[in-house]
Order: sequence, then C-alpha cells, then structure tokens
Amino acid sequence: MRTKFKPWTIPYLQQHNDIAISIDNFDDFVFKDCIYLEIGCGKGDFICQMALKFPDIQFIGVEKNITCAGISAKKIVDQKIKNAFIIAEDVEKLFPLLKKESIDGILLNFSDPWPKKRHTKRRLTDTRFIDNYYSIIKKGGILNFKTDNRDLFDFSVKTFSKSKFSVLKIDENYSGDDYFDAKSEYETNFRNQGLIIYKLYLKKE
Repeated sequence: MRTKFKPWTIPYLQQHNDIAISIDNFDDFVFKDCIYLEIGCGKGDFICQMALKFPDIQFIGVEKNITCAGISAKKIVDQKIKNAFIIAEDVEKLFPLLKKESIDGILLNFSDPWPKKRHTKRRLTDTRFIDNYYSIIKKGGILNFKTDNRDLFDFSVKTFSKSKFSVLKIDENYSGDDYFDAKSEYETNFRNQGLIIYKLYLKKE
C-alpha cells in the first residue's frame, strides 16, 4: 500500500536541513569514517534503530517518497539521534555525487519488487544499480538485502551472483536475529503475518 501524501512533510524537511540533506548542498555535508546507506528507508524505523544501536556509524537513509522521507526525519528529530540523516531523493541522482569506495555498506530492506517484467530494470537489485553499489562501496564493505518477495529474491540472487560482489550467504528463511540488523516497519508487519523473510549477504572483496 502506497503511503498517503502528507503536506506537512515538505516544510518539515526544509526546516530540518541538519537532518535532511539536500542534493544541492551535498558537498557541504561532513562524512564520518564509517558510513552506511539504507536505500529506500521507508518510514525510518530501521535506520533509527540502527543509529541508536551503533552510535559510531553514520547512517544515511535515501528515500524518494517525500512523505516517507519526512516521517523518517521526524523520527530522527524526535529521538534526538545524531548519527542518522535523510536524503529525500532518487538514489540515481546521488550516485554521481558519491566518491568511489567511500561507503562502508549498503542496506536494502523490502525494496519495491516491481513485479511486471517490463519494470525489472527499476528494481534496486538490477545490474545497473549493482554496478553503482560496487563502485561506491569500500573494499571489504558489505551489502545486505532483505525481502519478503520470493520472485524478487530469486531475481536478486541471479543478478548478484553475476556481479563482482562475493555472495557470502543466501538465507531463505531469515530468523531476524543478526546482530548488525534491525526491523523496519515492513518487516515487523510481514513477520506478524507469518511471512517468510529472505536475506542475501554480499561483500566487496
């Protein structure tokens, strides 16, 4: 279900430009030594939990849905989290701004499955995205992917297996107990429904 547009989110993001990073002012942003991107951060539950759990890591959530981005930013502000930020933009506009091998890891949680065949290139695990991920991730960096959608999972296993990434683990019934992880609002909902969660673990050697 698509999130209903909430008009307050646009001025909220503008008012909290210390949390909401603008593409136009991206060069002014100060990066820390350890940076993880969550691409498609939804309403922010995952990134907030991870930032609180790992205060020495800088987490940046990329979300093109302006309402979800605003909701995420509000959660960060309300919880007074200092190491989480939001970019309300399509990730493809961000790739050219990121230096090669500058990111420690990428986290993909319950991405849009784009089920129609003509839309497969829009999937965040399509080859054109994977090539960009590989370029910006540091050597030794990781990429973790979770989904409840079996077709998207199978597709992703194939695309990543053909990429330069090393596939460390394919988990077809992820229990949710990894230390370096948290539950998004989608995962909580899917688990309450008894749905199976799939997870891929990848590394740039």
